[in-house]
Amino acid sequence: MRKLGLITAIVGVGVLALALLLRTLADRGSWLWLPGFLLLAGGAALSVWSLLQVKPALPSPMPRPKTKPGLETSRLLDNFEQHFAELKGRRPNATVMGDLYSLATQLEQRGRAPQATAVYRHLARFDNGYRDVAARLRRLMDADRAARPSRAAVSSLGRYQLEREIGRGAMGVVYLGRDTAINRLVAIKAIPLASEFVEGELDEARSRFFREAETAGRLNHPNIVTIYDVGEERGLAYIAMEYLKGRHLSDYSTYGNLLEPRKVLDLMARVADALGFAHKQQVVHRDIKPANLMYDESTDILKITDFGIARLTGSGSTRTGIVLGTPSFMSPEQLEGRKVDGHSDLFSLGVTLFQLLTGQLPFAADSMTGLMRQIAEVPHPPLRALRPELPACVESVIDRALAKNPEDRYETGAQMSTALEDCRSRIPSGLP
Repeated sequence: MRKLGLITAIVGVGVLALALLLRTLADRGSWLWLPGFLLLAGGAALSVWSLLQVKPALPSPMPRPKTKPGLETSRLLDNFEQHFAELKGRRPNATVMGDLYSLATQLEQRGRAPQATAVYRHLARFDNGYRDVAARLRRLMDADRAARPSRAAVSSLGRYQLEREIGRGAMGVVYLGRDTAINRLVAIKAIPLASEFVEGELDEARSRFFREAETAGRLNHPNIVTIYDVGEERGLAYIAMEYLKGRHLSDYSTYGNLLEPRKVLDLMARVADALGFAHKQQVVHRDIKPANLMYDESTDILKITDFGIARLTGSGSTRTGIVLGTPSFMSPEQLEGRKVDGHSDLFSLGVTLFQLLTGQLPFAADSMTGLMRQIAEVPHPPLRALRPELPACVESVIDRALAKNPEDRYETGAQMSTALEDCRSRIPSGLP
């Protein structure tokens, strides 16, 4: 480009000088103007032709680093643990969900199925309907089952003989087992730590599993399931606990299949008392919901299950502060990743009480972001707008349990239990 500009300038000056000379000759009447004119015309034509032949030089390309395709992505995936931990520590929104999805799909494309599964599981816990996460996770899990022996083929864990599967949840399978040492029926919850957690998190998850199970095993209360033993074998961590008959209270949480209000308050008073006992031992459940409350109508026995399991699901929680439970039942402080204590369990119990009385959740939204806003900022529907026949005291109990500020809730589980018992006595017997 610089060369082209120089040529143009020289030609322009030459033409101008020749034109001035011709004008002077013509004014003097000299015949020399004619060859000068021809010379000027020819020179101009030649100059134009020369300019047309000059091609502008392209800027020299910047030297590119000699890297293999996808190197930046590879570096990102090589730092997977750090990157995943950072994303888990951020409050979920559209950007974070998109970054998580992108990370999972890149891992899946590179054949890193366990890590991709871990990211998809994390996404699904927040929003199982996000894009095609459910389908991708199902495909990976199906491939994993096909690639390894069926869990149904597992016939024993430790000294426990497995007889049949009796339940399946997000964190593992529950079997009916038999303690061969004393011939006692037990429930065995088996959690595939090796496939649930990526390699860098596995040791931490294993340590937390045994620590939390040991702590929960010290809880001796008539409304808390008794834990007998813990162990790990063939990649399966397991908890041996008392075998409970009955049904989860989630079976009584839909409209048309609700328990009588007096019974609901009686059961929730027992749960509150048991939580108060656990909180005194510095144990927080973190995932109170109807599905973790087992009730046997024939014996009127109620037990809280899965103490410590919610703590396990939040791998990396010691770094990020986040511990996952079931979002619809979580307190504002738990959703925001803040430190939780017994007040958080009482909030979850308030959500459970509301659902068991009305058949619907107090907070609902189309997205995880919307649900978080509902729980953190929006008041729950008034109970008596849905159940006007219930006394005002029931609504008061729920209002206090669902206070946004933990300090505005019941101070202890025992205090909430007393309020529930007192209110129960005001409900007419036989009220449906």
